[in-house]
Amino acid sequence: MNNTLSTVSPATFPGPYRCPRTGSELRVGEGALHSAREGHSYPLIGTIPDFLAFDSRESEDERQQLVQLNDIARQKGWQAAVAELHGEHSSMYRYVTDAKRSCVLDILPLKATASILEVGPGLGQMTVPLAQRVKSVHVLEVVPGQAEFVQTRCEQVGLDNVHAAVGGDDCRLPYADASFQGVLLNLVFEWCGTRCMSEPHIASQRRLLQEASRVTAPGGFLFLNTKNRYAIHYCIGKPDEHVHDMRFGYALPRPIMDIALRLSSRPRPAGCLHSYFKLRRLLRGAGFGDTKFFWAAPEMRFPERLVPADARSVRAARRSDTFIQGDTRSASTLMPWIPAPLVKLFTRGLTVLATKPR
Repeated sequence: MNNTLSTVSPATFPGPYRCPRTGSELRVGEGALHSAREGHSYPLIGTIPDFLAFDSRESEDERQQLVQLNDIARQKGWQAAVAELHGEHSSMYRYVTDAKRSCVLDILPLKATASILEVGPGLGQMTVPLAQRVKSVHVLEVVPGQAEFVQTRCEQVGLDNVHAAVGGDDCRLPYADASFQGVLLNLVFEWCGTRCMSEPHIASQRRLLQEASRVTAPGGFLFLNTKNRYAIHYCIGKPDEHVHDMRFGYALPRPIMDIALRLSSRPRPAGCLHSYFKLRRLLRGAGFGDTKFFWAAPEMRFPERLVPADARSVRAARRSDTFIQGDTRSASTLMPWIPAPLVKLFTRGLTVLATKPR
């Protein structure tokens, strides 16, 4: 990555960035951004600001793999880099390159003049089609190597309206109030708080939702796609990757899950899942009014269709012979038997479009 600051103004840093601790403006000086209050400073990795609050959780092997990925991307292109490192037939390659995954953007009220925030862009799989539809996209990623890859990928496809930053590991957003017309949290909410070891997961998640509400302009939206605590595969005893692959995992009553963790001498869960009703309460508590849930079918990682989760829409979708109701044999067998009004309680993911009141 270019480590010069030739494109950065020596005065106030461009864009809606603010100190995540004090909310004050940031100024460039000596390779870092400096808050006007209490002396907080944030280094610049090239022109990418680093707001990380905690030490990296990536292993040395993971960091080196990202270094290699970015080196190959600069030399041969981003897609060739993913193919070379992961293989063209790998699930990672499909996850990063499958254009059909961007169908989730079709339910968003995107305008060509909008400025959007994407938290946790990964390797930019949603960033590129998003940036092609709006005026600007700010991405916030907890892994520096991934933020660098997203920036490179966007530049290589001719997009100059994407601005990458590193941070959010403390579930604080380094942006000014009401900066965006929309915020995306795609498969990151369940993992947020992983690095905030001094507080319960739920406290970190509440703060992230409150921060998302703060940086969203009145009338703007939050798109949230997360795992479902009572997903059908957890309810029938499949391992839960958020609870050290414990069978049933979060589908268990929480006191029983906690006892099982203590008896097995396992640390606290890596992530935190919620039910449909709990997530709706969390969103409303953070200041989002209207919440519209969708069934991402066959599953939320590789959606082919987003069906409104009301019973009438579910029944209509089920009348199609081509509608696939699950990504595994057990899910595709069991989901058709779930009554239409209850589908939203057992889908693998909870996909919701929430609106901030004007």
